[in-house]
Amino acid sequence: MTPMPLSAPRTEPDGELALRAPPGFLSWVSVLVHAHRERLLAYARRRGLGAEEALDAVQDGFVSFLRLPEARSIAQSGDDALKLLTVIVRHNLQNQLSKRRRHERARALLEAEAAQLDDESSDVLIARAEELARVKGCIDRMAYLQRQVVMLSLLDEQPHEAVAELLGISNGYVRVLLHRAREHVRTCPYDEPAP
Repeated sequence: MTPMPLSAPRTEPDGELALRAPPGFLSWVSVLVHAHRERLLAYARRRGLGAEEALDAVQDGFVSFLRLPEARSIAQSGDDALKLLTVIVRHNLQNQLSKRRRHERARALLEAEAAQLDDESSDVLIARAEELARVKGCIDRMAYLQRQVVMLSLLDEQPHEAVAELLGISNGYVRVLLHRAREHVRTCPYDEPAP
């Protein structure tokens, strides 16, 4: 089966693609899914996901597994397939749970800030908005790589090692760019954008 390029738009529904799958493809995939689906769903539920989230994580796990070139040979060995699927689902779960924690943290911060804003005067609110606009303008004027490091490290809270790997640079260079970015934001003047 020739893989479909990622950039090409899909013009056929999934059912049509399944009908054009090589002989035997659907049978081994359905055996794989039926053999391991319940255990993976139970695993996801024990890890704290709701029913819908668990189903999404397991489905994403199967999709990631099937994209592996050696998926069919691994699927023939039930134990190896289950182990690999469990690892893939575990990573999906960790991603979903960390995303949920980030969203809950952000929501709590926004609620706390909203409660604080209710008590602040309009002068304080204007000063805060001007400072946020200044910082955003400073970040926008950074070089592309430095801006990416700031966004991933400070806003997405990714560890330096993950940022370095994502951007293809060294861990030390990530730290240098962050240090320079902090200095830039501290000393960057606020310029009114031209109308």
